Amino acid sequence: MSSKPVIVFVPGAWHTPDSFHLVTAELQAAEYETRGVDLASVGAQTPLKDFWPDVEAIQRVLKPLADEGRDIVLVVHSYGGVIGNQAVQGFVKSERENEGKKGGISHIYFCCAFALPEGVSLMDALNNKPLPWFQINDAQDTVTPATPIETFYNDVKEPEKYVNMLKPHSYRTFASKVTYAGWRHVPSTYLLCEKDEAIPIHAQKGMVEAAQQAGADMKVETVSASHSPFMSMAEEMARSIRRAAGETV
Repeated sequence: MSSKPVIVFVPGAWHTPDSFHLVTAELQAAEYETRGVDLASVGAQTPLKDFWPDVEAIQRVLKPLADEGRDIVLVVHSYGGVIGNQAVQGFVKSERENEGKKGGISHIYFCCAFALPEGVSLMDALNNKPLPWFQINDAQDTVTPATPIETFYNDVKEPEKYVNMLKPHSYRTFASKVTYAGWRHVPSTYLLCEKDEAIPIHAQKGMVEAAQQAGADMKVETVSASHSPFMSMAEEMARSIRRAAGETV
């Protein structure tokens, strides 16, 4: 069994794990195993009423890995930071060690993701005001992005193919409040993305500063990238994840 941690990817709203294919290929070439989480909220036939099915989807991927004694680096993107933080509960490597168990989450990697404290929802973080580019279908409880190329892929080559991969998202998940903040319990890295039009750089920095002031062991790296560095800067992001996994690259 490899001594390297398994890298588990949690996508953001509207996205599937396939969106990470360039960076997972880089990591696999460096002999890492990767896993992707399919979110229940993305393209759901019956939109979700809250984020818990997404949290459970993440934990279904985490549990067999932890049970095998594997260390895990959890990579979370955008909305994935909300549910990923929540899903860490019960899988913290240091806490499992205290219980005589092996494996668990050794590091959280935030890729321009929401790093929220307990009692806060994604909509709370937006001051409960839908963003201008949210296209909300009240009848179906879904939301889609009006300007995905400008908002998500402003530095990505051939962005249209990624736009075609997007699916409607269950809007009510954005109102679920976090009850567990994984960043309080696990060392983490935050990848600041300077050209992000979805979560502007000042908002990313604000979350980092708040977490660090609350005691988070959170390192920071910065790239001149959009909201999707796993597409536009896959090599750089893969090296950054490898550093989070303990390598010097």
